[in-house]
Amino acid sequence: MDEAVMLRLDAAQVRAGALCLVRDLRLQVRPGQRWALIGRNGAGKSTLLRLLAGLREPQGASVELAGETLARIGPARQARLRAYMPSLPHDRFGICVLDALMLGQREPDEQRALQCLQAVDALALARRSLLLLSSGERQRVALAQVLAQDTALLLLDEPVSFQDPRHQASLARLLGEHVAPGTGRALVFSAHDLNWVAALATHVLALLPDGAWSAGEASQVLCEDTLRRAYACAWQRIERPGHADLWVAGE
Repeated sequence: MDEAVMLRLDAAQVRAGALCLVRDLRLQVRPGQRWALIGRNGAGKSTLLRLLAGLREPQGASVELAGETLARIGPARQARLRAYMPSLPHDRFGICVLDALMLGQREPDEQRALQCLQAVDALALARRSLLLLSSGERQRVALAQVLAQDTALLLLDEPVSFQDPRHQASLARLLGEHVAPGTGRALVFSAHDLNWVAALATHVLALLPDGAWSAGEASQVLCEDTLRRAYACAWQRIERPGHADLWVAGE
């Protein structure tokens, strides 16, 4: 087993009921890598993230985390190895934000929890009820929750879909610093904003029609042809020397 591989997926098929979303997918995630999952609505991004997090039955897929088959790792150890953020958190109880972060920590650490809230610009929300937050506030709190869990692998489903432009930029910087070469961490996330993807991702997995896919370094996968196949529309690249390219969708 290659110890440098943090997460490995071998899947003959990834299905949603009778629908085959992805065929013959092979994915390896290494420390320092930030993998973006892209594709149209219903392509399988959320399904794939839940599979990687151990929240779906593998159904013929093999997922390995830190060199061990995920199915053989108990829930407590999974929580030490990976943190998962859903696209839409569902809160049933009006506990305060700070308590919600501390509940997800192996050993409750208020100072660390407050630092994570500050990192996502949510420190002012620490004593607020989860049920009284806006969608954007709740999303930043959810990101703070996975950061407070302090795992090497982050699995994030649409982490900035409700964020304003300022917070989108600041969260890209935060995640880029948190999951950088030498940190021992890795990130897999889904997103629809390709310019946010281009600013953050080191690698991209594009889910294409009819179960096809394309994976590799972001500079190779983010191209007009692959994006046209992924989204069924034309794309224009605007080059910016010294910065990530901008992508504009057409018809």
